[in-house]
Amino acid sequence: MRARGPRDSGGGRRASARRRRLALALLAVAWAAVAWSGGYAEDQRRAIELVAAHPAFASGLAHEPGWTATAYDALDRYGLWRVDLASAEGRALGWAQVRLAASRVIAWETEFELEGVAYEAARERLMDALRRDEDFRALAGDPDEHEWSWVGYEAWRDAWVVYLERGTDSLHVVLRSAHDGMRSLDGLRVIQVQAVHLPAYTAWRDMQGAEAIARAFGDPAVAAAVRGVVGWTADAEPVDRRIWRVRFLDGARALVEAEVDVGRGTVVVRR
Repeated sequence: MRARGPRDSGGGRRASARRRRLALALLAVAWAAVAWSGGYAEDQRRAIELVAAHPAFASGLAHEPGWTATAYDALDRYGLWRVDLASAEGRALGWAQVRLAASRVIAWETEFELEGVAYEAARERLMDALRRDEDFRALAGDPDEHEWSWVGYEAWRDAWVVYLERGTDSLHVVLRSAHDGMRSLDGLRVIQVQAVHLPAYTAWRDMQGAEAIARAFGDPAVAAAVRGVVGWTADAEPVDRRIWRVRFLDGARALVEAEVDVGRGTVVVRR
């Protein structure tokens, strides 16, 4: 066996590396040629067109002149393409997953914003739907009776929302179109009316109990009963829908008891 010197060995390794790089480069060029000649660009176009025509995107894109889109083949087991859309300024407008074999958009998320004329037009249509909805008016009264309002569209449940600011009586109203087109403002119907300031039971109990204790402590007779007692405690429990029983304790010993009507703010002391 002939031993090669360092110079011979290094030159061989460098030549071998160059050959590998050349082979990889030629392989990449060949793959690209096959991919594009096989209709890769055409499939990109089809994927983007399917998304642009989908009801979740069509109406929103109509208000985004100069929008752009990119798409790639995921090469996964489901045969999916990913399409991303952006405004002319580069703001994300949403994404979609497309199964080209079925010409179907199977998943999507949109990020369209209502602005300017489009916002005002949507707001007027939505408010008019509330004005004409007898069930809504029977519950909530005149929808125009509010300090301010906001409207928007929630793509995740294909629904419009209207927020009416009325202080503690504020409402969050959900409407949906009777038509198939997402973001459609035709045939609107109210599907949900939520009183915003209506917490879960545990939060309600904590808040009402704290208010009952505070109101009871403000009574002169209660204040006198706990004066000078170090480390006194208080608890509250509902008696009925309006009345709370409040106890002030020194350890296990009751100092004073009161019944508080939280709604009316009245306190009746029971010693």
